Amino acid sequence: MTHKAIRISLGARPLLALLALGLLLIVLSSGWQLRQTTLQRAAETGAELSAIPLMYAGPLAYSLQQRPQKPEAVHGLLHHILTRHKLRRVELRTPDGEQFRALSDDDGEPGESAEFSLADTGELRLQATAATVLDTLRRDPLLRSTLIHLAIATALGLAAVLLLDRWVLQQLRRLSEQASRFDPTLPPPSPFWPEAHEPRPRELLQLEQAIDHVRTSLGDELHREQSRGREMREEIARQHRALQQAERSLEAKRRELASMERHDALTGIANRREFDAALRREFKRAQRDQGRLALAILDIDHLKPFNAHHGRGAGDEVLRRLARLLSDHFQRDTDLVARLGGEEFAVLLPGLDAEAAQGLMETLCDAWRSLAVPHGALPDGAPDEGIVTLSAGLAASQPGHPYLSPQALMQAADEALYLAKHMGRDRLCLAS
Repeated sequence: MTHKAIRISLGARPLLALLALGLLLIVLSSGWQLRQTTLQRAAETGAELSAIPLMYAGPLAYSLQQRPQKPEAVHGLLHHILTRHKLRRVELRTPDGEQFRALSDDDGEPGESAEFSLADTGELRLQATAATVLDTLRRDPLLRSTLIHLAIATALGLAAVLLLDRWVLQQLRRLSEQASRFDPTLPPPSPFWPEAHEPRPRELLQLEQAIDHVRTSLGDELHREQSRGREMREEIARQHRALQQAERSLEAKRRELASMERHDALTGIANRREFDAALRREFKRAQRDQGRLALAILDIDHLKPFNAHHGRGAGDEVLRRLARLLSDHFQRDTDLVARLGGEEFAVLLPGLDAEAAQGLMETLCDAWRSLAVPHGALPDGAPDEGIVTLSAGLAASQPGHPYLSPQALMQAADEALYLAKHMGRDRLCLAS
């Protein structure tokens, strides 16, 4: 029955709290009443001690007079006073020093004492039993019964509290421990309640179901978040790989663009921009150091008729063969070969004077002739060798023959090239 009451609702808790408060008030009230009764008994005992000499002065005097005939009369009277008034001790001392005494078998604590003078009878000493709480309970059956029932009610209240703790609070603590160890990534403990057969309050069952629902919901949400997290990490990894690939492609394009800025796309040698920068740089160095700088400009003779007859691809191959030949003959770190545009090339030779540069250029022209690239479309009036030839102009800046600027050196080489073409091509001319 108690189990059912606890299981119905947790509302029994405030009722039990009110019961405990009521029991406490009853205990305090009964204790105060018991104390007042004890004090009242103590006052009554004092008054009763004062009245005893008046009540028994005559009988005591008469008993002493009858002592020769009835020696037990005095003792009997003293014992009567002792038992009648529930005293602890009664003692009579006659004027001639004889003493009579009556003692109680009560083992209570000694209480109030009084000594009275009875004129010719002598002195009467009285000692009452102490008015204590236990003595009051022994003397008052109604109060004793009330306190016994109060103790029983208190014991029942404590039992109810223990049952509440056993069937409700203990399960709440267990539920709290489960909640403190709550981890949605782990499966719920099985069983959630160690004692599955125990009756549980309806609210606790609902709370358990709510926690299971929260655990399941959080677990599902956590799994979804973990899945989304994995997808995001995979997507980030893919994006990272794509970004790295794009960066590599961009770097390759950047290097390609940088190379295109400095090199000719068809032949792979330096282009006009790189040549102009190198010419300015080397010219300034030659001026500063009073050094030498030679510049040769080359042009393939009659390339346009060759392209018209053999095709643009064959003409491009002739340009590439010349570029390879130039690169093979001028391999110093300071040498620079470049394609200025179309069929025009340049060779920059720092540190060489006109004579040394002329020897190298003549060697180059001889090497080109030895290739004997057939032309097949020479115009009328051209030499009848039938091969593709070169014309070159050479200018050199040196201490005895300086130029004022890079443009002046370039113009001198151009004029020498023009002179070589005007003189019939397939030759090298020096600037004056």
